[in-house]
Amino acid sequence: MTTAPVLSTPVAARQVAALLRAPSPLTPWQATEFRTGWTDAPAARITDGTRTVIAAFHPGHTTLAWARRGDGPTYPRVAVPATDPALIAREILRSALPDIDTEHARADGGARPAREFLEDELRDYFADRGIPTSAWRTHNGTIVRVFRRGPALIRLKAHMTAPTLDMRYGGPEFFGGTLADLEQVLRLVTPVRPRGPYKVLGDEITGQIPRRLCSQFSHADMRQLSRYGCLVFGRNVGPEGQIETPEYRARARDDAPVCAYVNRLGLDFTRSILDALTGTDA
Repeated sequence: MTTAPVLSTPVAARQVAALLRAPSPLTPWQATEFRTGWTDAPAARITDGTRTVIAAFHPGHTTLAWARRGDGPTYPRVAVPATDPALIAREILRSALPDIDTEHARADGGARPAREFLEDELRDYFADRGIPTSAWRTHNGTIVRVFRRGPALIRLKAHMTAPTLDMRYGGPEFFGGTLADLEQVLRLVTPVRPRGPYKVLGDEITGQIPRRLCSQFSHADMRQLSRYGCLVFGRNVGPEGQIETPEYRARARDDAPVCAYVNRLGLDFTRSILDALTGTDA
């Protein structure tokens, strides 16, 4: 009689679980061994009891898989070009959890945690740090909270049904944001940049500001929808958005005005970048 080999949970998986914020002290994130049919690489099931991500640890990179309603079995959805537990945990927060939360949100109150986050948790966060902020509820129940980051106003918005947030950097009226500062914000929300060159910047990108941004963030699926048009980034899972400039012929100076919109920010991910986003981690 033969017996199945005993699997050991990869050490990195336990480190990833330890880096994820537990929904409560009674339900910490845990990692257990896991056997999957789509890879022979060591894999682990990382879960907080209600949300589950499968991490497979390959030489030099990690794949993350999770179930999406209507898509059948769990299968890989994101590849992280690293084996660093901190970067893997970041991608779980950035891509997996917002997707899982959105897929399983209730139609009657799925956005309640997001609205409470903006109204209550962020009110206390900014008050504790002495950062001026304001919040209001629109006529359709949408919650908006605004604060200043350097020259730019940042607006976080929770919708009626989505359990995620939208963010606006700058604005169409006065822009307010600068190119150099937006680049710092984009580094907070875009995927981990692969080692080495990712993509050769071609002639399809026009304008100095778009070309400067694409040279740094092409790994975020950054592309230009039309000649001299705005840039869009993101695809399928994780944050996505667009970047606009007041004039397509503007020079790519550090202080060039820009405006950006980012959608699908999960609450767990927003918490993890909030200090950097507000500049309080300096």
